[in-house]
Amino acid sequence: MDFWREIFMALSRNKLRTFLTGFAISWGIFILIVLLAAGNGITNGITQEFSDQSKNTYMLFGGETSKPFRGHGTNRSIWFTDKDIRFLENEAQHVDQVSPTINSSGFAYFGDQSCSVNMRGVRPVFQSISNVDLVKGRLLNERDERQSEKVAVIDDAVEKHLFDDGTSPIGQFIIVNGIAYKVVGVYEGDPNSNGGGALVPFSTLKKITNQRYYWMLRFTVKGLETKEDNEAYTEYLRAQLAHLHEFDPDDHSAVYIRSTQEEYLQTMKIFNTLELFIWIIGFAMLASGIVGVSNIMRITVKERTNEIGIRKALGAKSRSILASIVTESVLITAIFGYIGMWLGMVVAEASGSILAKIQEGNSFSLNIVPSIDIRIVLMATVLLIVCGVLAGFFPARNAVKVKPIEAMNYR
Repeated sequence: MDFWREIFMALSRNKLRTFLTGFAISWGIFILIVLLAAGNGITNGITQEFSDQSKNTYMLFGGETSKPFRGHGTNRSIWFTDKDIRFLENEAQHVDQVSPTINSSGFAYFGDQSCSVNMRGVRPVFQSISNVDLVKGRLLNERDERQSEKVAVIDDAVEKHLFDDGTSPIGQFIIVNGIAYKVVGVYEGDPNSNGGGALVPFSTLKKITNQRYYWMLRFTVKGLETKEDNEAYTEYLRAQLAHLHEFDPDDHSAVYIRSTQEEYLQTMKIFNTLELFIWIIGFAMLASGIVGVSNIMRITVKERTNEIGIRKALGAKSRSILASIVTESVLITAIFGYIGMWLGMVVAEASGSILAKIQEGNSFSLNIVPSIDIRIVLMATVLLIVCGVLAGFFPARNAVKVKPIEAMNYR
């Protein structure tokens, strides 16, 4: 009890100085928590945005030539054909799964209800590539594709328009452009798109529409881990497609190649740099508070040099004096650090709730909600304790080394 009474008396003797020192600690840890929570929210929003499709997906889009090549003029449209699909499936390096896409729009009818719908002919693998979220029923399968079944997986917008009376769409037939499709499933559509959508087997829609040219090809890759790997692979693809379609390999407007994996790697590199910058800023502010504690403890020890000399002359051991001063430092750091940490968590959680309500149902696709990683809180707590010990230890160690007679005569 005497030990703790002595510590609290020493702290209460200089209330303003103790408060200002503690405030620096609180402010530093508060800023660290808020900055890291904001950085976490941005990173989570970006990660969620990329989770809507596989991170190793390539998409090829047909364009128009801008350079003459081997007798071909400019402004020649490039369309993909079955030859490109066979190349990707059988010859191209690193290709894992291929899903060509064809589109056909029209009106869907069920009873007295109707709505516009964009029919997409895809292979079953498209659903895993694009991370299609199934709501009810089932997705397309290989049997549907192989036998060209007239089945459809509609999105929730089409379900809302055609089956607003509560009828289950599973097993029902909808009419699109005079063709009856059996609904086998419902998936979560894009809330930002106009109208509804439906997925049907690629082979089915190809036969119905007799399409031989494709605007876009989508496929996944494996074995490409770095930005450099993806850049080299993009040039390889462009060269191979230039050979197939006879256009200049340096003509980047002939075919557009998009890599979600490369975009993901580049974006995450940016946000990793941002996170490092946030840590540096936060630790700099926290360090300024710790330095303040160390300086205050040094002043405190100087003011108590006579007291320390008297205590040593009366038989007090150096380690008890050292423990007393270090405990003062740890108390200031821990108490005010905990207050700053708690306030930072409250602000981060409150702003997260507000942002979640603001972003709910709006057209802004990136969902940025600040969040707190419990590991960060634990790391900050341990850091505060360690810094508190160090801030008080060195001034105290120097003080207890002074001989009692010199300490009592110190001015």
